[in-house]
Amino acid sequence: MGNVLIVAYGNPLRSDDALAWHAAEIMKRMSCVQRPVIHTCFQLTPELASLVSDATAVVFVDAARDGEPGKVVTTEIHPKRQSSAFTHEFSPESILELSENLYSRLPCRAWSVSMAGECFDHGERLSPIVNENLPNLVSAIRNIVDEQRRHRVRERIE
Repeated sequence: MGNVLIVAYGNPLRSDDALAWHAAEIMKRMSCVQRPVIHTCFQLTPELASLVSDATAVVFVDAARDGEPGKVVTTEIHPKRQSSAFTHEFSPESILELSENLYSRLPCRAWSVSMAGECFDHGERLSPIVNENLPNLVSAIRNIVDEQRRHRVRERIE
């Protein structure tokens, strides 16, 4: 098992749906003691199970269509079987389930971090409220990454 994995997904051509990509770019530029692996994609696909199986922890980042625009929600998640094998939409929980079934490995912990968007129209700019709250999203992700680093340091000491 390796590093913390951040999976940032959404459509960078649909305004606020791109917020995870923006957060990933900010995370890439930040100085970190131990840099997380950052993967951006348009949607979750079964192939992500391989990346997830090699991670010590994983953070799925996406825009939410429901909720108060600009509000960040962090939820710890666990593997969950997909309701249908014949679907084009995978959830973070189903990717964890695939990782466990295909590779017999799971990250120690996994989270979904989302921010409610306001505008999902065609465009490359974030809405003002989402742009204003993007640092809160990055902070939520960074807190998880830092906590996982501290946890691994404590494990090595003990």
